[in-house]
Amino acid sequence: MIFGTFWDKKEKLEKEYENVKWSDTGLPRDELLAKVEKHFEEYRYSSMPKARAQALKIMLEEGRISVDENGIFHDKLDSLKIFAHLNWISGEYSLRDEFSDAFEERDLGQKYGSFTANVDFGHNSPNTKALFELGFGGLLERVRNEKDKKAELSEKQKDFYDACETALLAVITYVKRYAKAAASIDADAAQCLENISENPPCNTYEALALLVIYFAVHDQIAGSRIRTLGRMDVLLYDYYKNDIERGRFTKEQIKELYCYFLTKLWAMKVPYDLPMMIGGLDSDKNEVTNELSYLIVEVYNSLNIHSPKIHVRVSEKTPESFVKLVLSCIRGGNSSFVFVNDDVAVESLKKAGIPEKEALDYILIGCYEPAAWATEMPCTGVGTVNLVKAVELAMNGGRDMASGEKLGVDTGEISSFEDFKKAVMTQITCICDKLMSFVSLMERNYPRIYADPLLSAMYDKSVADGIDLYEKDSAKYNNSGFQIMGIATLTDALCAVKKVVFDEKRISFDELCTLMKNNWQGGEKLRLICSNLKEKYGNGNPVADSMAKEMAEFVSSYTLGRENGRGGIFKPGFFSIDRCYKSGAKTAATPDGRCAGDPFSKNLCAAVGKDKNGITSLINSVAQMELSSFPNGSVLDVVLHPSAVSGDDGLCGMYSLLKSYFEKGGFALHGNVFDPSILREAQKLPEKYSTLQVRVCGWNAYFVNLSKAEQDDFIKQAENC
Repeated sequence: MIFGTFWDKKEKLEKEYENVKWSDTGLPRDELLAKVEKHFEEYRYSSMPKARAQALKIMLEEGRISVDENGIFHDKLDSLKIFAHLNWISGEYSLRDEFSDAFEERDLGQKYGSFTANVDFGHNSPNTKALFELGFGGLLERVRNEKDKKAELSEKQKDFYDACETALLAVITYVKRYAKAAASIDADAAQCLENISENPPCNTYEALALLVIYFAVHDQIAGSRIRTLGRMDVLLYDYYKNDIERGRFTKEQIKELYCYFLTKLWAMKVPYDLPMMIGGLDSDKNEVTNELSYLIVEVYNSLNIHSPKIHVRVSEKTPESFVKLVLSCIRGGNSSFVFVNDDVAVESLKKAGIPEKEALDYILIGCYEPAAWATEMPCTGVGTVNLVKAVELAMNGGRDMASGEKLGVDTGEISSFEDFKKAVMTQITCICDKLMSFVSLMERNYPRIYADPLLSAMYDKSVADGIDLYEKDSAKYNNSGFQIMGIATLTDALCAVKKVVFDEKRISFDELCTLMKNNWQGGEKLRLICSNLKEKYGNGNPVADSMAKEMAEFVSSYTLGRENGRGGIFKPGFFSIDRCYKSGAKTAATPDGRCAGDPFSKNLCAAVGKDKNGITSLINSVAQMELSSFPNGSVLDVVLHPSAVSGDDGLCGMYSLLKSYFEKGGFALHGNVFDPSILREAQKLPEKYSTLQVRVCGWNAYFVNLSKAEQDDFIKQAENC
């Protein structure tokens, strides 16, 4: 392998998935699709695992491949969107006629913004520990052994084992195809591929190549999103250490391998960015942060990319120098990191019924969702609940104000603030019930519409029992996560109704409801009063903080632990990502001064511009809520001005802020360092700031690619810090 050439090739490597030159051997994409679809149809009604395994086999064995002369990792297959097409055929859409009433209710909720609910085959975590320990060949042998051990096999078990065997053999064949194709271009890559086609990796290069191949096959080809690569410094440290000790690679050479690896994943342009995790405690409560943890961050920062995104676990034992290294990256403009509090994450999983030892070895799925690594099939994105819509429904007899559609229940006459608060709670329970009912119905029918033999072959219990991971009771833990959105706007709205209607009696409740229907028309003076009340979430105000705490406790106690349709439970999360814009656009005006269609509050943040007392007061408000009661995760976004974080004192200040939030019970924190004048200029001159990164939610984006509404919110946040 020729080292010292990466930086000369970087620009080409970043574009390696553009204008790909495919090999002459193999079927063109249209012919491949036709053949895959034909075989898929043969099996889909009798055995979904076999249908998907056979489809994968055809793609991997007969699709065209491409060897890139600039790279050292090889993975491309001419199969874009084929499995996405099959997912459309076999997904929830095929159940619409049979469960039309459930779909109609779900579709109304989504159309008018009260909730979303869906099947979720895209928030899973491979057991990369088993992959590294056994390799594809070892996984295949384990499947065969488990099959042979059973005296009797049901037809479903036989189909499952056959499907796993077909899928794994197809992957092995695929890797060997690449090894043969790469031999004339890159002998080292060819040997690496041959080695890992069946065997576990023996060094850093092979380990990284195995991760690339697995991710490419599963996420890019097989059509099931992989939402974490696992704990990188746990998986890869021994290879790093052994390579250095044995003189196989120098530290600088390993850095270059990681440059190639991270750039490869960046070039794939994975939607919402590809997660990986570093740092934190292991199952014996030892801190895992090591020399490789530092190296990964340093290499990542040097590349100026925002995918993969990096989840950073922080415990009391995590070295201050490591946390400050990550903070210095964020301060420098690379904000594609999120910090996660080990204490709260572990406690949250324990509340979801996962023993401490397994909870300690958690990973984050997608944005912020903790799950027990290799034992939990979490499905963390089954839906969202719009708390702000509950206010609208409570003020309009359970009906959407714009359309009149019945989305909730009629909670009767409101004659006191307690009546109103109870009505809002009732609407919240109604929305949550609809979400969980629809999801459970879909989950009970997962075996009819989806299967994943490749992922299932990695999970111990699934293989031992002979059932696909999307069947009931397949993994050790089979949970479903959804998100609760808009806590700050809900709190502010409740506080406003209490203050202006029932305490100060500035307006009657019915008159306020009419104002909300008319989007504050004729009530601008009152809107400004409501918008500027001191009882606002995020300012350390005792009235607002008590309200937020009460509502958080209520929604968590109502939803956490409810049975799902896969033999597990529902896990609420407490974040919105960018749905505060999408759902806000479908939500009427609210008593806090917000106008119809405007975004509501994001994640655990205050409503934009309403946290007037600084970051410390915001943290104190958030800390009033028991965030461990939301085991699908939560996050606080912070925006800091460059002048506040400059120099050594600024870095220490950032570190103290993070530690303070975690000591008070915060779950996760991420943020941006912005000068609002730069953002305003970027909005006017986007061509000048094409690479300006912002932390949007659980992923990063370029500021100039955001909508005007999102850009304006970032500018307001920066002006407010």
